[in-house]
Amino acid sequence: MYIEKLKAYPHLRASFNTFYEFTGSEYREVLKGKNVREKDFDIDNFLNVLEPYYSGGEYDYLLNSEKQLDLLSKRFIVFELDNIKDHKILFPIVTIIIMETFINKMRRLKGVRKMILIEEAWKAIAKEGMAEYIKYLFKTVRKFFGEAVVVTQEVDDIIASPFVKESIINNSDCKILLDQRKYMNKFDSIQAL
Repeated sequence: MYIEKLKAYPHLRASFNTFYEFTGSEYREVLKGKNVREKDFDIDNFLNVLEPYYSGGEYDYLLNSEKQLDLLSKRFIVFELDNIKDHKILFPIVTIIIMETFINKMRRLKGVRKMILIEEAWKAIAKEGMAEYIKYLFKTVRKFFGEAVVVTQEVDDIIASPFVKESIINNSDCKILLDQRKYMNKFDSIQAL
């Protein structure tokens, strides 16, 4: 419905602010018209959770850029997350946006080789929601002529993760291990990879 509204009103700019306003007014009326019960979808709670990203909120700058980026046509993109890597709210949101951008690119660019490289992957793997996303990525990327690569300084980051261990190992034809002397007593488990 929101996308249809944007198409019908070309002067309306797609942004989080316009989505929030649409949800709080027009979509609220749709829910009322369909007799959607609050216990099934609490729109007030939904809007409350989204409010920090709306105009005037603490994170209003995050999803409301005036600049229109066309990342689909870019051949090489680097997202540097050092400034937010320890931020418990921004890191997962920005990471999901990046992953969604890659998945969108992966699905739309047919016949073009694509790669996503996640450096310091342990930070993402350590969080269950992000780990599930990485698991999905590793299970689907090859179908779309793509590759997923994780880089970490410790093998344990991957093999100790109950969320992604099997999907990364089983869906990675190539595994590159550099100096592993500190893992000499774990050689059998590493060799089994």
